[in-house]
Amino acid sequence: MNRKLIFLLFTLFILIMDLYASRGIRNLLHIQSDHAVVFRIIYWGITLMMLSALVWSGSVFQRQRDPVIFHRVTLVLGIFLMYFVPILLFNAFQLAGDLTSGMTWLFAREADFHGLRKFFLIPGAIAGILLFAGFGMGMVRGVTNIKIFREEIGIPGLPEPFSGIRVVQISDFHLAGFHHRPDHIRKAVDLVKAIGPDLILFTGDMVHNFAEEMDPFMDILKSLKAPLGKYAILGNHDYGAYYSWNSETEKRANLEKVKSQVRKAGFDLLLNEHRTIALNGTAVELVGVENWGKAPMPQEGDLDRAMAETDPSAIKILLTHDPHHWLLHVRGRKDIPLTLSGHTHGFQFGFEIGKFKWSPSAWMYDHWAGLLRENGQYLYVNRGIGYTGFPGRVGIRPEITLLTLSPQANEADSPVP
Repeated sequence: MNRKLIFLLFTLFILIMDLYASRGIRNLLHIQSDHAVVFRIIYWGITLMMLSALVWSGSVFQRQRDPVIFHRVTLVLGIFLMYFVPILLFNAFQLAGDLTSGMTWLFAREADFHGLRKFFLIPGAIAGILLFAGFGMGMVRGVTNIKIFREEIGIPGLPEPFSGIRVVQISDFHLAGFHHRPDHIRKAVDLVKAIGPDLILFTGDMVHNFAEEMDPFMDILKSLKAPLGKYAILGNHDYGAYYSWNSETEKRANLEKVKSQVRKAGFDLLLNEHRTIALNGTAVELVGVENWGKAPMPQEGDLDRAMAETDPSAIKILLTHDPHHWLLHVRGRKDIPLTLSGHTHGFQFGFEIGKFKWSPSAWMYDHWAGLLRENGQYLYVNRGIGYTGFPGRVGIRPEITLLTLSPQANEADSPVP
């Protein structure tokens, strides 16, 4: 569909939602005609400012390499979502009230329709205010409120010297988003150091688009060390797919520099290849593929090539950025008991209460965060450190994963949620 048409339809949708919300707010606050003009000026002034900021953001987003401007663009999107999503929630309550009033009118035309609508508008307003506050906190604190998730992975046949090995998985730094606050990446690295891992694995999206995003963080990333090494793969953003390049040559040059920067940071970058990790006369094999996701995501991953010449009897750990790759091409392969992915960010929005979790990611991925055990295989999806789009996290915390390996099988396999 034509981009201009999409924009016009999106703008029309926003205006309709704002018009409907303004009606509900006026009814809730009993705004009289003598104050209605002031209300309209303020309300529609805010709406026009939001739309103008969005137009500016959209016009520069795919042609902008300046990290300062990039941060401003994401901030505009964050403020817009903080404003507009609560309006949608408020409108859902208002619509429920209108539908209820309409049904009531069919049977009791003398009913108190104003009171009935208010019965829905009040909780709608409260829910909207809470969601507004949630988005604000997600931008201020949620984006840096890192949590260490711990799991024990039982792999039958794991060589005894690897029993108790502590593996840290980190993912999705998207470093452009922290150009103005490198302390957050330093905090994440310090937390990893405090764990004292034996092995560090990074599962893609070091940058948002550009190799130079890594420059301010090189010393921080170089300080990450582990006795068995630190390894990395590429994610979809590392290919620079979200920028309007002047030529394919320029885009490829950026990708090669991203690879070089990752290596300079001390990571062994796996590009459809594998490494043997030896310990006390035994070994496991680490397999890393380039990004493979559903179109239009880059599909550069080649598992057959990465697995070529591996030892059929060795335990294998697969690094693949997008969990779709596991769900479509790795699930059921008994020669790959453990796969680590990232990519989803848990949509940066949702909630997790005990073992129950929900996010809009569930509409796109069968498994979008945490550990899945299925028929003797494990998939772990890391929620990531950074962000894309919305510069915050609401209910889904940035993650460092600590996996402790064991030769003992875990409890019964779990179904896909």
